[in-house]
Amino acid sequence: MENAKVENKMDIYHDSVVFITGATGFVGKTLLEKLLWSFPQIRRIYMLIRPKGGVSVKDRFQAFLQNRIFERLRAEHPERLKKIFHFAGNIEDDNFGLSEPDRARLCGEVNIIFHSAATVRFNECLKVAARVNSQATYNLLELCREMTQLRSFLYVSTAYCNPGRKYVDEEVYPTLPPVDWRQFLTCTKKVPDDYLNHLADYIKGPHVNTYTFTKSIAEQIVNAYKDVIPIVIVRPSIVTAAYREPYPGWIDNVQAISGIMMEIGKGGISSILGDKDMICDIIPVDFVVNAMIMMINKAKLGSLSICNATSGVTNPITWQHLGELTMKWSRIYPTKRMIMFPNFKYRRSASRHELAVWLLHFVPALLMDLRTLLLSQKKRMVTPIAKKFRQACLAGSFFSLNEWIFKNKSRFYFKEQIDNGTFSMLYWNLEDLDYDDYVRRHMIGINKYLHRENFTVDSNKLMVTKVYWVWIFLHLCFYMLLIYVIF
Repeated sequence: MENAKVENKMDIYHDSVVFITGATGFVGKTLLEKLLWSFPQIRRIYMLIRPKGGVSVKDRFQAFLQNRIFERLRAEHPERLKKIFHFAGNIEDDNFGLSEPDRARLCGEVNIIFHSAATVRFNECLKVAARVNSQATYNLLELCREMTQLRSFLYVSTAYCNPGRKYVDEEVYPTLPPVDWRQFLTCTKKVPDDYLNHLADYIKGPHVNTYTFTKSIAEQIVNAYKDVIPIVIVRPSIVTAAYREPYPGWIDNVQAISGIMMEIGKGGISSILGDKDMICDIIPVDFVVNAMIMMINKAKLGSLSICNATSGVTNPITWQHLGELTMKWSRIYPTKRMIMFPNFKYRRSASRHELAVWLLHFVPALLMDLRTLLLSQKKRMVTPIAKKFRQACLAGSFFSLNEWIFKNKSRFYFKEQIDNGTFSMLYWNLEDLDYDDYVRRHMIGINKYLHRENFTVDSNKLMVTKVYWVWIFLHLCFYMLLIYVIF
């Protein structure tokens, strides 16, 4: 790394070659689009693509370029899409499955790396989570030793990688329980899969899932390389739809809370296990991307700068308020896929929640599926969907039943960088974020980008009115039956 330019530059992106892992994911894709849109001085962007579902790497790349996120680029700057180049490979493989020519090209040209590839499934087995979240990070950092032009490396972690701490500052904490990351990586290679997965509950400590545990291990690995590579870390909390860019409400996956909000809008969720009075720390994806772009400038050998990309300290919102706004805007802008009237309640008692799930989720789902079978309709069964979201709600209950204080001093750095003109094309005005307007955009985005519906202000209003009166009628019947049984 003798020739590496490690000093910060006013325009670190000038004539830069960027490598993004996880570029086909939600955050990675949004980052790539923003770099092309706002930083035309970038020379080239590399991404890694693997064959999937019988589709070749070449075909997946061509399909990727046609993604809806690039609509404004195709309309105004189509030539910038030619700056995207792909390598055939897999983040899980040794040497990432790169050919020798591709490896040499990557090592000889790359100036900036954004490492956002990860498995975000909470219930992922430990072996897979360790391979993708921890081992792959180590492999990439080792590869960086050969990158003679590397100036900055950014690792995308998670704000929840220290769940055993109430207050989380912008620093790396020891893993709880204490785990030597070298020994952990050795074990994941040598210990048989089944045995390692059975051990997961014993070695995770305060981590309730393999995702936060393996991301915590990855932070230890990154910290160990701070004297070798200029590194920074960005820790987002719960990443949600875009506030402004690339489009208000942009969302392309149903992971985490966005999937829950979508199902609430459809009326498929009537109970959530959680504490309504606790802070729900959500962060729009464009704020995360802007933080990543600006943090690159802080990479410096010998120190590790960290950003908690969170909202709880600067502009908090409770689970109750978020739920109320979600129901409000899903009723005003209903989806065609609505199955019941959007209405739900938070419950802190696991037993009461489970009872509500069976009465309000599974019984109606079974009745709807029975009707579909009797009428021989070609409709998707509702019960499997109810089971899926029940598991999603349970997996996320740890976050809805607990609360953390994520300190965020980085926001002052962002303000300085924006005000002095270094990144005047970006924004980080979380204090001014109006959640009512944001959730409105989020629910419109769900209908537009996930349900793929043509959105208009008055669309589906008659349908939601019918669903509402059916909902009222069923409640009246239930209460009349209950009174009849009791008396």
